[in-house]
Amino acid sequence: MKQKDYKIYGLILITLFFLSSCKKALEIDPTTSYSSSNFWTETPQATAALYGAYTILQGAMGPGSVLYGEGRADNVVLNPLALSSQTLNLLTNNLNSSLPVTSWNNFYRVINQCNLVLTNTLEMKNRGLYSGKAAEYNSVRGQAFALRAFCYFYMTRIWGKLPVVTEPLLDANQNVNIARSDTTAVYAQIKADLDSAALSPIPASYTTASSTRAQFTMGAVNALYTDFYMWRHQYKNALDASQKIISNSTYSLASLYSASSTVDYNSNPALIDNTAYAQMFTKGFSTESIFEVDYNFAERATRSFLITVYGDLGFQPFFKASGYLSSKFASTDLRSKINFDTNSGIVKFFEKTGFVRGTQDDKNIIVYRLADIILLRAEALNKTGDIPGAMNLVNQIRARAGAAVYTEASYAGLNTDQIEDLILDERARELCFEGKRWFDLVRTGKAIKVLKPINGLSQTENYLWPINLTEIRLNPLLDQNSYYQ
Repeated sequence: MKQKDYKIYGLILITLFFLSSCKKALEIDPTTSYSSSNFWTETPQATAALYGAYTILQGAMGPGSVLYGEGRADNVVLNPLALSSQTLNLLTNNLNSSLPVTSWNNFYRVINQCNLVLTNTLEMKNRGLYSGKAAEYNSVRGQAFALRAFCYFYMTRIWGKLPVVTEPLLDANQNVNIARSDTTAVYAQIKADLDSAALSPIPASYTTASSTRAQFTMGAVNALYTDFYMWRHQYKNALDASQKIISNSTYSLASLYSASSTVDYNSNPALIDNTAYAQMFTKGFSTESIFEVDYNFAERATRSFLITVYGDLGFQPFFKASGYLSSKFASTDLRSKINFDTNSGIVKFFEKTGFVRGTQDDKNIIVYRLADIILLRAEALNKTGDIPGAMNLVNQIRARAGAAVYTEASYAGLNTDQIEDLILDERARELCFEGKRWFDLVRTGKAIKVLKPINGLSQTENYLWPINLTEIRLNPLLDQNSYYQ
């Protein structure tokens, strides 16, 4: 987060990602560098700066979100033919502060970009540049607030206490020494930013279906609200936020199984590539998607690098599907045919036939989709005593996949904790490899119970990740998380 580090990492990202952009979903080229003499003088420049924040988010999430959300959990195992010291340390729970994945630098780069947008758009408004453009002003600022909230929420689940920075850092050589605020203050900042995004008001949609999925909308804000409230165990608030998504006709579950279908995926599994469910991951921007990070190789060589960590299509990725996960799928559950192959290779995000690594390793990273919110809502209903309502939502997800639904008799007599286990198992089946599993286990307090036999996790202090050693060296006010001291 220190500026020397910021500058170095910025140059690396520019080189590796070729100034990658959300171009196929965003209409203006993104901007991530500025000249004070000729920038922030017209409103399209502020929009370009906002798009620059989405660009930087690509570098933070691809493929880092996989390592954060799956690398310490039980959905994956190491591919013995592609050993990596970093992935080995993750899966064996031997984290240390020298691992590259422990750096929060890229997320703070997104935050700084948002801070630039928020500070300068306010000044532009005061100069009259947004006169008659209230909707444009609210859209740009609302998205910047939402992106900043997302980054702080994502980071606090990993590192706990965080330096809270709400002013832009303009000088690349500026020394910034900011201590970490406790999680209460971080949560307050997240909530304030989400409220600001909602009150802007942030748009419900944009001009194209792809931009509606690749930018923060009010639906995406409500998804983040839901996730945030579930993390805080504020179930009534989570139910209120999730209901706004359930009631939003913009989103619908992508089709997969139909009892009346004559298609035999068992005898011709390649046909499953043509289902809306499979194409949700291979093509992106499905009707189920609420917010996803957009990559596009064809236009700007943008890659999510998912093939590096997943995939068994003639390559050697870091991870394979665990036997523990694959054992959770019934033979009728079509998701197993989409998620992994017979060699436990993870192929969820890649065409089963005809995949070309050189040009198609640009699969989007889905941050929120409707099934995710439905299952979070099921958890909240269970926690508030509505077990039948919770199981009805679980059954929606199971029926879509061709799996047998739960009958009332099958869960009668189960307590709240046991129902939660059923829901978490369904989330593991539905959302596997999407960067959710580790956070699910930590959020519900089940990480030690599940992972201790697998990787020896035994202390709640170990839920947090270490702060990267470089960050601590550059900012003497940072303290290391207690488990790693």
